[in-house]
Amino acid sequence: MAQVSFYVIAGPLSVETLACRLCRRVAIGAQTPLFVRLATVDAIAVFDQLLWSFEADSFVPHAIHDGTPNATYAPVQLGLAVPPDFAGCCLNLADDAVIAQTLTRVLEIIGPDDAARTSGRTRFRAYRQQGVAPETHTVSA
Repeated sequence: MAQVSFYVIAGPLSVETLACRLCRRVAIGAQTPLFVRLATVDAIAVFDQLLWSFEADSFVPHAIHDGTPNATYAPVQLGLAVPPDFAGCCLNLADDAVIAQTLTRVLEIIGPDDAARTSGRTRFRAYRQQGVAPETHTVSA
């Protein structure tokens, strides 16, 4: 079963900025394949653009996973559903929990507003029901 880590934002940091930093740290720094799971096609397009521009002096190589079994490899893949054979880490930016069958790690970000915290609590419980004991980290700027 995958290790699950929740990052709870407690300062003036956006979910998007933290997500980009985690992409850079996991895929580039730790050289671990990363799948970023998003809720909609529009969210994929927005995050795709953000990875190109979130910091002027860095770039996170990524690709949009189109669902085909032999999709082009990139250190970071963006998509709606984690491919069943994907072995690596998942940054979950969707509103429901990931079923972590082949994953080594799942990263969750909880924004500072009440709706994000409520959604995060629901996902936290879902992971516990899968038999996982999630860890929590508080993050500020």
